[in-house]
Amino acid sequence: MAAVSEPLLNAAHDALGIPLRYARSGSSLAMAAMAGARQCVELQHYPRSDVVDTAHGTRFYYHAHGSRHTPGNEHGHFHLFAHGSQPGDYTHLAGLSIDARGQPVRLFTTNCWVTGETWRTAAEVEQFLVRFAVQTQGRLAPVARWLTAMVHLYRPQLAQLVRRRDTLMARRSARQGWDVLCEDRQLDVVTQTRISLAKRIQQIQQLG
Repeated sequence: MAAVSEPLLNAAHDALGIPLRYARSGSSLAMAAMAGARQCVELQHYPRSDVVDTAHGTRFYYHAHGSRHTPGNEHGHFHLFAHGSQPGDYTHLAGLSIDARGQPVRLFTTNCWVTGETWRTAAEVEQFLVRFAVQTQGRLAPVARWLTAMVHLYRPQLAQLVRRRDTLMARRSARQGWDVLCEDRQLDVVTQTRISLAKRIQQIQQLG
């Protein structure tokens, strides 16, 4: 049995340790994600202008809003992006929901209209996921490090989600047509899966 790689162990350490440090200070990762705001206003981005990492070509923001797909215990969710080669060219890699304590509860993919992304195939998204990292300065630096760790920990699950996304979109576009499907307001979340960080860490420990 192959040993667990050091990067994966480091990711597990950050995924567990960063929320724990917030908890010990009387805060939570969910509170930190709001970038100093006292309340989470529906659909507003936190931070307002997003976190943009030009060095790695990535960005993220946090927000909250209702959907028929939203878990009952969701406080809000992050949207993670990779930049393309042209200004305004970005691709949505994944959504990551957390509860009020900052514990991850769901990963999901979205339809084109949700973020206005440049659509890329699952194979292209997977390449972005392999090299995903997002860094920033200031109060959101630990949040960015946590998101980087979570993408590394859940890359196999994220790959499965985007592959299923492509399969479902292809099936529906055969009936609706691609352009109509991409603007279908009845389809916001395409694929999703509930997650437990504790169970994921157990899986990694078993690999070792």
